Amino acid sequence: MNFAQASRAVPSVSTFCTGRFMLDMPAGSTLSGGNYRYDFARLEAPQAMSLEEFEAELDAKVKTLRSIKHETEPSLLRMLIKPDQHSRILVYWEESFIEEIAQVEGYRWIDGTRYLFKTEAGMSPPPAGMPSYQADAIERMRLTLAALRKRATHDIPQDPGYCFEGGFIANPDWENEEAGIDIDIAGHPDAFVSLWFYPLAMSKHDRPLLDRMSSGLQTLGHLATAVRTLRKGDRQVGPYQGQEFLATTPNRGGGRSHSFIWETEGQGTLDTPAIKIELTTGHHDKNSNAQATRMSDAQALQLWDEVLNSFRLRPAIPPQASSPSP
Repeated sequence: MNFAQASRAVPSVSTFCTGRFMLDMPAGSTLSGGNYRYDFARLEAPQAMSLEEFEAELDAKVKTLRSIKHETEPSLLRMLIKPDQHSRILVYWEESFIEEIAQVEGYRWIDGTRYLFKTEAGMSPPPAGMPSYQADAIERMRLTLAALRKRATHDIPQDPGYCFEGGFIANPDWENEEAGIDIDIAGHPDAFVSLWFYPLAMSKHDRPLLDRMSSGLQTLGHLATAVRTLRKGDRQVGPYQGQEFLATTPNRGGGRSHSFIWETEGQGTLDTPAIKIELTTGHHDKNSNAQATRMSDAQALQLWDEVLNSFRLRPAIPPQASSPSP
């Protein structure tokens, strides 16, 4: 990619890893927000803390849960599991009257950082021959915590697994994986790129992007004349067949903003998720003041093409099979 002329010693791009995908952005771009779900668990933002603070936080939470009486059990705390010295799994009732759904939280401390995963477990009977939903949630959480590693933002793991901000979960097999991130573009305070991916069953597929955009413009009536379409059509990004719609619209500052979108709805399997990438310019600042974009249409189109062309599955070295014993 040719985002900028740079010396050999200075990279011209910053590479971001999210889930099992990679995306290149202009050097110096920064991650400004993210939401992550892995194997049905929501990932909280990692927190810097000492081991003493980690243990004190958990001790305080356990003490509180044990001190509150549940209507049918001794307390809100159902289980406290310690998979290893620096990991904990808590199973508890959120309120004293709740009996249908238990909260399951997984904690792990790694080198000054606390990781927290949250999911739920229903209390209804499972299908015949299957473990309880609570036992299943605990086992999933145990496996996730065991596979967790600390990771710097631009560290790209070689092992297969799921990247998120500040961490990595090693696993050669796709689980139910989702993410949504925003990346602020270096040198353009009004512009950012968003990336989402999530599993989407074929039965949940919507109309194609261009059909939906056409219908949306029709509902605007005469206001649709303010939307200028720069490009639209089918577009394949790597192995993913999708569609793009690139337009500019008026913004509150009296200028125009770019609103570019590409999406694919996937093939209905865990390893072929729905994917959406967007580029937005003219975004308001932190005080909600309108910002004029610094990009011309030509510059925005060039950046868009470079970003989309960089989107790819992260190359990974598969785990080595164990050698048979002699």
